[in-house]
Amino acid sequence: MSAVEVIKEIKQLPREEQRKVVDYVRELVTAGEVSDEFKRIADEVFTTNAELFRKLAQ
Repeated sequence: MSAVEVIKEIKQLPREEQRKVVDYVRELVTAGEVSDEFKRIADEVFTTNAELFRKLAQ
């Protein structure tokens, strides 16, 4: 499954489930368990979809 497909699936989840995904990704980044490439892509996804993530966090 591609990153684009995963993002589409995440967008279809209920808000609480989306929050869990966001929390999980943040935990991975904080723990240093991801590659620099993953960090770059995650940063791009969060930046590109900043408004969506702000709404999800409410």
